Amino acid sequence: MDPTSYVVGAYASLPSGRDDQERYYALLGSDASIDGSELPFPGDLADPDSRAWLARALPGHWHRNTVTMIPGTMQRIGRDPRFGLACGDETGRLAAVAQLIAAREAIADMADIRGANDVAFIEIHTGPTGRADASAMRRTLDEITAWDWLGTGIVIEHCDRFIAGRKPEKGFLPIDDEIALCRDAGIGLTVNWGRSCVEGRDAWLPAEHIRRAADAGVLVGLMFSGAGPEATRYGYEWIDGHLPMAPDEPTSWMDAAAVGECARLAAASPALAYVGAKVCVPAEADLDERAAFLSHIRDAAGFGGRV
Repeated sequence: MDPTSYVVGAYASLPSGRDDQERYYALLGSDASIDGSELPFPGDLADPDSRAWLARALPGHWHRNTVTMIPGTMQRIGRDPRFGLACGDETGRLAAVAQLIAAREAIADMADIRGANDVAFIEIHTGPTGRADASAMRRTLDEITAWDWLGTGIVIEHCDRFIAGRKPEKGFLPIDDEIALCRDAGIGLTVNWGRSCVEGRDAWLPAEHIRRAADAGVLVGLMFSGAGPEATRYGYEWIDGHLPMAPDEPTSWMDAAAVGECARLAAASPALAYVGAKVCVPAEADLDERAAFLSHIRDAAGFGGRV
């Protein structure tokens, strides 16, 4: 299989210290199978100085990067439960739109530094937790799809839906609502394996979500990130903690068979543009070990032979 691009969420396995981070990006850049990275907002996109560093650190041939809004979204929801692009309260919705404006400006700044816009997609989310409203999200999409994104495509990344009586990790809209929103707005949807697994607390749901999005013609992205029912060094049970693939993390329900099957299902979608991996690693791991955790997923997904 050979979809448009293969990306790595390197930020989840990034070492501390700028020198090691630069070496890690260079190491990943030497892997011919990788076309870009998933970049967190705000993260190193937050201000001009860190953006300038990131623009230089990212391999020059990585032209298919993505930006994810989930870190900033969850940080803001932690301070204001009304915050979110799908909030029926206009104050909360417009605050999330303002954050997206800042992300768009960061993408434009990166493009100026690198001489081209190397952000292929931006992943947005249907918060807030427990109070997301599809009609409010539709208003947001009507607004933001009219902006000049310099060629960056907008995708909704599905997170666990809100389920009454259960403490959510994200608790956003159901995937069927998001699929309908994507179809109406003419944008794509990305499935994150771990977030779908957390929602269903079962390893079957990621594949079902992939099928639904592919059948609807909106599946643009698939990110592999693990999850499981036990507490680990990466956090509590059923955390959206980017667990590695089993057996790198034995408690993870994301194993080679699950990755291979979901990659195969996703490949049937004519809209598929990127597949990727994003996992945390042990704090003591060296650079080669960090890259190996990602390469295990790459190989299971069928990208190991790309040149």
